[in-house]
Formats: sequence, structure tokens, C-alpha cells
Amino acid sequence: MTKKEMMRKISEVVGPLEATKLVVEAYNSEILSNRMSRMETAPSAMPNTGKKDLLQKALERVIEVIDLL
Repeated sequence: MTKKEMMRKISEVVGPLEATKLVVEAYNSEILSNRMSRMETAPSAMPNTGKKDLLQKALERVIEVIDLL
């Protein structure tokens, strides 16, 4: 499922304004989680996993929640 499709699905369930709020909050949580994990481990101990798509993760997190509704 693409990001556009996921956002459309979220908007259908909760409306476009609430969808935007939920995704922004989830995205901010992903950023904080990512930053905190980097601070907890030494840079040399971290594996090189490449760039993570935090927006994709945020959308997936919101989809999981709305599937419970």
C-alpha cells in the first residue's frame, strides 16, 4: 500500500483534518523514537541500516489504530 493510499484510508475513517493530526503526531513520535535510540547507543555500535522512512512507519502505525475502530 502506498503512502497516498494509506492516507486516503485514514481520511475515510476519521476525516481529513483528524487524519492529518494523527499522522503528524505519529510522525513526531517516530522521530523522537529514532533520535532517542541513537542517543542510547554509541554511534560505532549502531549497524548501518540505511535511511528509514519515518513517514511510512507513522502511516502504518495510524492504520493499525484505525483498523481497531
